[in-house]
Amino acid sequence: MAFFQGITNHVFCSVMKRRGATALRHLDEVSKRAVAASEETLLKILKDNENTEYGKLYNFSEIKSIEDFKKKVPFSNYDSYASYIERMIQNDEENLITSYPVKHYALSSGSVGVPKHIPVTQATIDNYAIYGASILFGVMDEYYRNTTGKTYKDGFCLNTIEAPPMMTENGVPKGPISGTALRELAEHLTNFMTSPADLVFPTEPMDSKYLKLRFALPNRKVTCMTSAFMTSLVDLMTWLESNWESMCDDIEKGVIGESILVSDELRKKFESMFTPDPERAEELRNEFRKGFDEIVIRIWPDFQWLGAIGTGGFSQYTLKMRQYTGKNIPYSFLNYAASESLMAVARRTGEDGFVLLPDGGFYEFIPADSDDEETTLTIDQLEAGKDYEIVVTNLSGFYRYKIKDVIRVKGFYNEAPLVSFLYRKNQMISIAGEKTNEEALRWTISKFQDETGILVRDYSIYADTDSKPGRYVLFIEPDKEIEESKIEEYRDTAEKLLGQANPSFGQKIMNNTLGKTKLCITQQETYMLYRDIMIRKGVSQNQLKPVRAIDTPMKEKFFFKFIEMETE
Repeated sequence: MAFFQGITNHVFCSVMKRRGATALRHLDEVSKRAVAASEETLLKILKDNENTEYGKLYNFSEIKSIEDFKKKVPFSNYDSYASYIERMIQNDEENLITSYPVKHYALSSGSVGVPKHIPVTQATIDNYAIYGASILFGVMDEYYRNTTGKTYKDGFCLNTIEAPPMMTENGVPKGPISGTALRELAEHLTNFMTSPADLVFPTEPMDSKYLKLRFALPNRKVTCMTSAFMTSLVDLMTWLESNWESMCDDIEKGVIGESILVSDELRKKFESMFTPDPERAEELRNEFRKGFDEIVIRIWPDFQWLGAIGTGGFSQYTLKMRQYTGKNIPYSFLNYAASESLMAVARRTGEDGFVLLPDGGFYEFIPADSDDEETTLTIDQLEAGKDYEIVVTNLSGFYRYKIKDVIRVKGFYNEAPLVSFLYRKNQMISIAGEKTNEEALRWTISKFQDETGILVRDYSIYADTDSKPGRYVLFIEPDKEIEESKIEEYRDTAEKLLGQANPSFGQKIMNNTLGKTKLCITQQETYMLYRDIMIRKGVSQNQLKPVRAIDTPMKEKFFFKFIEMETE
């Protein structure tokens, strides 16, 4: 059995490396002609969709250039398509906003309002197959060949992605796009992943953290971890820190703990896959007793790489994950994507700049410092170091769509811009016109860590408009307990840094237009608990973004409930 599993694992790894190499070559080639490819992509989208209801409304057939497109087609948002999408789902109508068959509906993360159904065509799914999955294997294969002269070792992947099977009223799959690609491999997942299909495609509530680790820990050949976001991996390791003793007992006995939430049917099925393993249990106990620094490479000596979105708002979790893996394990930060489009991918390990995909859609850019929000630029007009709002025309029926993301151009890869996400325009905190965005908050926390020596697991901001004058309330969850006597000092440090990150904020503090900032220290694992609650409410863990702004009554009620100490 072990021999056969080793053969199938080797075959799977070899296939994915080849696909990854092909994806890298494709990206390299198209990035060399990104300007032309971008226009070709737009004109093909318009030609293919000129006979749709939306295409006729805006005369796609008459558009022969980018300038024609800008003149004839207005900016849009989700409301521009909501009635069409309702007809697509309720009445099974076709050829409304796209001529391409809709194979899936992505659900927005719900960070703003009610989750929305985003159409996903086969063209988008194919784009994800190349750039959302295959390219990761190519990036890691290239890294190891360049640094060691040979590829990375075969082995199994601890993957936290979950894709519960869901359908629209007309029988089209919906949920995370990643689930669409994985579902085609459901019967073969255990050739590469530690989790069986019942964990990846859950149909009932279960203690997923326990079960993912219960399958992964006995396997000595775990060589990588992947997740949509770094938060899921850190949450998994945090849970293990608190529960390793009972986990090791269960591995020793070959059982699932009696207190673990799982149906009787699945418990029986899962336990049939385990055998008592006292030797592995003792190995694990010995390592866990030493602490959790670099625990990943101590319990899995062949561990090779990690892939998860870990830049921007997730950077705090990357710092924490580094404690678990050590600093020498290569990370890929995967991509820059939204429910509407996979826009850019990480070309190399460790880079927080992503190569914009010139054949993955058509993109326009509005300078962030411009008062003119009607005039857009194309990729050949962008400047390194400048910030832009990105406007998307995707492969699934959205045209000149404002997703409200602001990105920074960090440079160029051949002709393609290297971009990084900065903040969402509609998630700024502004009590008195000071407009503090996520980038300013992220910089503040980074410098706060440098000045105080405290690793911040997570953080949020709340606009307290009931106080007179209004004030900011900063929530942080530190990595360890802090001295209560220091909290006023830490508040002053955070306020000073916020003023440096956003001079308008600092000025308004000085002239008392804003009241003194309040600092709240949350209980340990507060943010993990919030994510667990959201998952139980049906939000996909693959789409759970960090809570940067406490901007709903539900968030307000939750986070104020878990304050451990606070300033006045």
